[in-house]
Amino acid sequence: MCVKSSNTTKSNMYSSLCFVVVTFILAFYYLWLFPVETNLSFQSAAGLPIASNNFLTYGSSVYGFKIQYPSTWQRIEFSGEVEEGNRKIIVNFVSQLENPSDTFREYFIIERGPVGPHTESPLRSSVNTYITSLKSLPDFKLIESNTVPFAQSSAEKLVYSYNNPEVGVTKSVDMLTIKNNKLYLLSFNSDAIKYNNYLPAIQKMLDSFSFS
Repeated sequence: MCVKSSNTTKSNMYSSLCFVVVTFILAFYYLWLFPVETNLSFQSAAGLPIASNNFLTYGSSVYGFKIQYPSTWQRIEFSGEVEEGNRKIIVNFVSQLENPSDTFREYFIIERGPVGPHTESPLRSSVNTYITSLKSLPDFKLIESNTVPFAQSSAEKLVYSYNNPEVGVTKSVDMLTIKNNKLYLLSFNSDAIKYNNYLPAIQKMLDSFSFS
């Protein structure tokens, strides 16, 4: 899974990003808490290792959280206008291009949706439903699943990989947490080969996330 970008003009780049993000919405809806029939088409990532220590702060007064992100990444806000299956994409942070021929960009996306029906704890039930949906990905492998301290509370951290038929192995780290009876998903998606290069920056992003 990765956001695709053009390298011609800023206008074409933004249009391309919007097109692929909308495609991502339709695909990811299949993986959400209320599965529906859809055709998944994922794209992998290739990007530039993060060397800069410069981070900016993004804050959402509507959703009540803030997070730091690399200053070289592009921020795409949706302000709630992009909605699918009762969940909203709030913001997407997209890595810079590695070179002029690079067409795939790592990204870190934040979404919010309803907590699904549960007979156990809301977070555990939501996580179990989410993992079940992820298992439909080709060659899905759950590498890690742990409850960790997160955003003054706790979250389920999932690290997994799957095979993207178009571009190969993709590796992701997701954080799922509940605030005010809403499920928040923070998801970083990368080419598996590049994944470790991005971890320091991604960890800083996750550590900086907080609810107001």
